[in-house]
Amino acid sequence: MTAALLPRVHRLPCCRRAFVRAILCACALPLLGTLPASADDAEIARLLKGKGVEVTETKGKITALTVPDGTRLTDDDFRQLGRLEHLRTLSVNKGLTNERLTLLSGLTALEYLQTNLMDVTDDGLKPLGRLTNLQNVKFFHPGKEFTGTGLAHLSGLPKLERLTVAGSLAVNDDGMAAVAKLTGLREFRMWHAGPTQEGVKKLKELPRLKSLHLGQRLTYKPPACPTDETIGLLAEFQSLETLQLDEARLTRQALQQLKQLPGLKKLTLGGIDIPPEEIERLKKDLPGVTVEWTEPSDAYRKRIRALFGDK
Repeated sequence: MTAALLPRVHRLPCCRRAFVRAILCACALPLLGTLPASADDAEIARLLKGKGVEVTETKGKITALTVPDGTRLTDDDFRQLGRLEHLRTLSVNKGLTNERLTLLSGLTALEYLQTNLMDVTDDGLKPLGRLTNLQNVKFFHPGKEFTGTGLAHLSGLPKLERLTVAGSLAVNDDGMAAVAKLTGLREFRMWHAGPTQEGVKKLKELPRLKSLHLGQRLTYKPPACPTDETIGLLAEFQSLETLQLDEARLTRQALQQLKQLPGLKKLTLGGIDIPPEEIERLKKDLPGVTVEWTEPSDAYRKRIRALFGDK
């Protein structure tokens, strides 16, 4: 249509001719960044690379994508991305919405998904329930509209074994109840979120859980979690082999309870406020366990004092 009008433009006065040409060029610009519905991996790769996306190709097929800034992509870009039948790894930073997640429901080969700063609700996770090859999912800073209850939409994924949720106080105990429905999980990691001891209790329903990482809640007001009370709950998780606890004040007396875990091999205490000599005694209390400990950073100490009080 634009090309057909060009001959007529030449018959216009000079000033009007420049104006009309500018309008026609503006109309044509959106077409430059779009692809036909039949675009192949090479064409899609060319489009995405032009918008800063890191593309990994194997034998001419796109197998991995890292999107540093999803706000630079259009809905049509996400539609094209959703056509990548061989994509196995996807990392998206910003720009992911309910509508755009729906456009990715065709990524049936996807095994690894990582998001940061997504703007997705709990119901918005429904399309992920179709990606039956998903094995590892990570949600960082998922947003205030996401409580974690939508994780229940992943309960039918037969290969899902690893899940990370971090960076949002909105993720609560109801979200932990949804995690408990993912009975195939072997690894669960959560820190700077909102669950309390009640949420931790629900994780006992995960029969295959081997690795657990719990960091402090994203708050400077009680209740704290993890605490000594949390250790008592975790001592009942008989399948655990590795355990990491971050940003808390714990006692050796509470940590001794972990000797009730028959398969525990490694205990990591990251930024835990506890006297160094107590760590040495704890190693003797847990002779078959590798115990690693680091002192709290200044930022950790600030949160620990706010939640546990001054010594």
